Order: sequence, then C-alpha cells, then structure tokens
Amino acid sequence: MNDSPPKHAEIRVAHLEGMVCIRIKGRATVHSSVPFKRFMLEQLDLGHRSFVIELSQCLVMDSTFLGVLASLAAQLQEIDAASAHLELVHANERVLGLIDNLGVLDWFEIRQASHEADASLRSHETPLAMEEGSRQEMATTSLKAHRTLMALHPSNQEKFKDVTAYLEKELGSSSLPE
Repeated sequence: MNDSPPKHAEIRVAHLEGMVCIRIKGRATVHSSVPFKRFMLEQLDLGHRSFVIELSQCLVMDSTFLGVLASLAAQLQEIDAASAHLELVHANERVLGLIDNLGVLDWFEIRQASHEADASLRSHETPLAMEEGSRQEMATTSLKAHRTLMALHPSNQEKFKDVTAYLEKELGSSSLPE
C-alpha cells in the first residue's frame, strides 16, 4: 500500500456572479502548476478578472506554483488594474511565509475569510482535471514561474539563479520566451 501523498493538489472550482472561486487542497507543487495555469489562462481568455483562491486545505506551496500565481496576478494588473484582483483566502502560516519570503505578498489580496467564496465553493464546486503535462511542459512552466519571481523581487535573483540555469540547460535553450 502506498501512503505517500499525491504529487498534485486537488483543485476544485466554481463560478459565482463573475467571480472564479478555486479551492486548493493538498500540495500545490510543480505537478499541479501546469493544469492550474491552463485553467487560469482559459478563465482570463473568457474575460474573468476576479479570482478567489481558498487555501485552508493547502498543506504546502512550492516556488513554481507561487510563481504561476504571481505571474497571473501581474497579468491581471496589466489587463485591468482598476477592477481585476487575485485574492488568497485562509492561507496557513507556511504558505504566507513563502509568499512573504519571496517578496510577492503585495501582488495579492490576503484575507482570512471570504463568505462569498466559501458559500460558492460548497454549493457549486467541481473538480479540475489534473493532467499534469509533459516533463518539458512542467520544466517550461517552472522556468517561467521562477523568472517571474526573479523579475518581481530583486532578492529572488540570487535564490533562483541555479534553478533557472538548470531548467534552461534541461530545456536546451536559455532564450525561451519570458
């Protein structure tokens, strides 16, 4: 019997009055980042600009997943800074510590409660298909996520230079699109 935790998070989504509500349960890692990013980009293409991400059951978040989140927050600001937002709700201290340590806390609205999101998720949520993507797609997503973290906060340059160099080598190109 295999008691190891799943490689990816369970992600559930709901739509309520123009708001996209997302519940992340488990480990939000590179393995979850590809399907999560696909979903979020689809929602942006559909015109959604308001996102609430419920994290009460998110045990841990890695830098790739956070980089994807930060990239999406930056995209939202570029698209519609006045009304677009990405709200993180019920994040535990470990996840908040990562966000703060990597200097991207200001890119998110952080709340400890969101009754609208909680009600929407409980009554309307559906599971997101978690096809994690190919090794190359995960490496590309990870490289772009880390480049985003490096661009958003100068101290991340030193933290992630080896990771990005490794991913660039693995992908065979240091000239991937930013």
